[in-house]
Amino acid sequence: MTSFQPFDVNSWDRREHFAFYSTKRLPHYAVAAYIDVTPLLAYKRKHHLSFYLSLVYLVTKSLNSIRNFRLRIVDGNVVIYDRIETNFTHKRPDEEIFRCYTAPFEGTLQEYVAATSEAIAHQTALFDGIGDIPNVVYCSCAPTLDATCITNPGMENPDDAIPRVNWGKYVEHNGRWRLNITFTANHRFIDGYHIGLFFEHLQRDINLLSQE
Repeated sequence: MTSFQPFDVNSWDRREHFAFYSTKRLPHYAVAAYIDVTPLLAYKRKHHLSFYLSLVYLVTKSLNSIRNFRLRIVDGNVVIYDRIETNFTHKRPDEEIFRCYTAPFEGTLQEYVAATSEAIAHQTALFDGIGDIPNVVYCSCAPTLDATCITNPGMENPDDAIPRVNWGKYVEHNGRWRLNITFTANHRFIDGYHIGLFFEHLQRDINLLSQE
């Protein structure tokens, strides 16, 4: 079970930025960028894994490695979680509507994909998993579109610090496979610097798969 600790905003180097963006009615913004998923495609084929769930895992791993992405507001107070979990939408081939599942971020990439694949195969409710919790990242995919930007509904709460990470389908470009990812964040907690770190960490972890 993940836990959180109080976070001292007053001693934070971003305290003035936090205060400034706390005056905004809609402090959320989005950044879109490409990543090279060629090593991930080779890895998933080698180990017979879901590309989608593998990327959900790697996205969450990257977010967990950066402190700002684990910050949330609970009962009006800023806290820091020791870990964020995975939350993602998915659709079965015989259905038009999507389902949503919240899974613990546990184990290795292969262990996570195996356990989560089994869980969603037996999912009966449209929204299921370990519950409606704030320490998650919301991931979703539009697999039939080469999407260059995806917006999210329900971003009217300025206290909402849950990152949204969206992508479409991967496409071939100059002999490599690339994927555009849209990252939506709350500027009270996240600057462009942190989103840049996220993309850097994600690309590094994808590249490392070629060594396994």
